[in-house]
Amino acid sequence: MTQTNQRIDGKRLWDSLMGYAGIGATAKGGVRRLTLTNVDKRARDRFRSECEAMGLTVRVDAIGNMFARRPGRDPSRAPVLRRGRRFCSAATWTASPAAVSSMAR
Repeated sequence: MTQTNQRIDGKRLWDSLMGYAGIGATAKGGVRRLTLTNVDKRARDRFRSECEAMGLTVRVDAIGNMFARRPGRDPSRAPVLRRGRRFCSAATWTASPAAVSSMAR
C-alpha cells in the first residue's frame, strides 16, 4: 500500500463538526437528535448533500444507516472512499478540541 502525505484540514474538520453540532443543539451546549425526528432528517439531508456534492453515491440500509461511496475507475475493485455517519446523539454530547484533535490524527 502506498503512503501519501495527505493532511487533515483541521479548520475544515472543526467547521464541519460545528455545523452538525448546530443541528439539534441544546441550551447547555450539547446536541440532541433523536432518530426519525425533523432534526434527524436535517442532519441526514446535510450529510447526503455534502456527499453528493463530492460525487459520492449515498445508500441507506433497511435500518437507516447511511453509506456514501465513490467508485474507482475499475468497478470490480473495492471503493477508494467510503464515509458513514451516525446521526443519533447522546443527551450530553459536547464537541471539544480534544475530541476533534484525536479524530484528526
